[in-house]
Amino acid sequence: MYLSQKTQLRLANLITIIAEGEKKTEIFRQVLAEQKMFEPYTAFKRLDQLRTGELTTSDLVDFLMDNKINASKAQADYLFQKLDQNRDGRITYPDFVKSILPKEDSRLRQIASLRDSYALEINMLLPTEVEWGLSKVFYQEIQNYNSIATAQEILTGSADFTSLDAFRCIDQTFLGYITIETLSDFLKYNGVRLSFDDLLAFFRVVDKDADGKINYSELLEAITFTPDYFKQERQFIDELRNSRERIIQLEKEKEELNALIRSKERIEELKKSREYLEQLEDLKKSREKIEQLEELRQSRERLEELKKSREKYEDLKNSRDNLQDLKKSRERLEDLKKSRERLNQLEELRKSRQQMEELEELKKSRERQAQIEELKKSRERLEDLRKSREKLQQLEYERKNQEKMEQLKNSRERIEELQKQRKRMEELKTYQEVLELQKKERQEMDLKRSQERLQELKKSRERIDQIEALRKSREQEKTMQEMKLSREKIEQLRESELRIQQLENQHRNLERSRQLEKIERDLEYERQRSQERIKRLELEAEIERKERERAIEDEINFVQSRIYDTPKRRY
Repeated sequence: MYLSQKTQLRLANLITIIAEGEKKTEIFRQVLAEQKMFEPYTAFKRLDQLRTGELTTSDLVDFLMDNKINASKAQADYLFQKLDQNRDGRITYPDFVKSILPKEDSRLRQIASLRDSYALEINMLLPTEVEWGLSKVFYQEIQNYNSIATAQEILTGSADFTSLDAFRCIDQTFLGYITIETLSDFLKYNGVRLSFDDLLAFFRVVDKDADGKINYSELLEAITFTPDYFKQERQFIDELRNSRERIIQLEKEKEELNALIRSKERIEELKKSREYLEQLEDLKKSREKIEQLEELRQSRERLEELKKSREKYEDLKNSRDNLQDLKKSRERLEDLKKSRERLNQLEELRKSRQQMEELEELKKSRERQAQIEELKKSRERLEDLRKSREKLQQLEYERKNQEKMEQLKNSRERIEELQKQRKRMEELKTYQEVLELQKKERQEMDLKRSQERLQELKKSRERIDQIEALRKSREQEKTMQEMKLSREKIEQLRESELRIQQLENQHRNLERSRQLEKIERDLEYERQRSQERIKRLELEAEIERKERERAIEDEINFVQSRIYDTPKRRY
């Protein structure tokens, strides 16, 4: 269903009113930006009397009242919506800058944004030309609201008007959105010709996301001042998407942290294994030293034995058979010594192998524990994902139910609005005649006021030049004071850095002393162990020596007994 020619003309009239209003406000924005004393942050502080960092409707109303501009609640709400660029329910400094600075002249915008801010106390007004320019921008927005509201009432009062049909009349190519070309074609078809700048101004007002396309919800808000009903749902869906992305990022970060923790644990295990290997090497070295000592002792004992054997050899020259027996006994003793040394080496090798096997078993058990923990974490993540999916399904089901209920409510409200609009049409006819007379009177009054204000501006410019000279001198004094303060702060920072370095050095020295104490304790413990082992080895060596001496004595006794028992030869 399409609109009639009359309603299409009304729709084109509303579009031209919106575009012309935006062009007028742009002119006042440029006039405000040309003022040398205008600086956006000080203007924001002028409105923000409580210094909260945000503006409310009451702040805007107080500013308008100070400049003798009366605004109704609807007008103040419209002005608040115009200044709230990101639609978050609060006017911050970035929102204020975007709405106040010129949008067509980038040079003026840059000049105004680069001006230096100056101090402005609470309940203090801006310079007269800046105060007048800012109030004029707000007053023009209120006038735009009045003209748009009247055109909207005329458009919505037509019997065959629906917002969907209005969108379809403009979007005849069924793209699902409105472009500058389709809008210009619609206006030309209805006998209205707007320039390209006017069309850009209309898009600047209506196209909220600034993507160069006007969707149905944006056109509905511009035509009927009704907000986007699906905005909350879209925000909710965006929040869900952001939460999913955050969950994925957190999971990745957890995995990275787990990997780091595992790597740290592996590094610690490797360090411990290295320390253990170093201890083993130290033990090996100590054992080698002990073996060398034993060999020296054995060599000494051998020398003593050789001396004794030489003495015995002088005594026993005549007994060669006994000497052969002694040689055999010596060979046997040497074989026994070698066998004992081999047994000791084998025992040490067995102990070292057992320790290595225990280390490998510990490594395997730790790896198994890490795998079990990873499996537990993966199961918990799967359960969380299942729960999130169930919640999303429930939310989608509730959203569909809400859409159905809102559609029923909208249909009922439209029926009631059509009945009310018929009554309003009769009242609007009389109201339009009164408005036209008021407009003519207002235009005459505005011309007079503009002439008076131009004269005041000339005087104020002369005052501004004087104020700027004073401001520059004050700024120079402030910069000198700030330089002195900055130098003092730099000296304080240097002193604090030196103190911090001293404390860090002390802390490092303490840590090193602690580490040295630990190392000394470990060395003492190892020394005690090595001493105990040396004592044991000495005892074993003494026992073996005594046994050898006993065996040699027994052999000597046996040889002597043979010598004395041999019969004398007869010659």
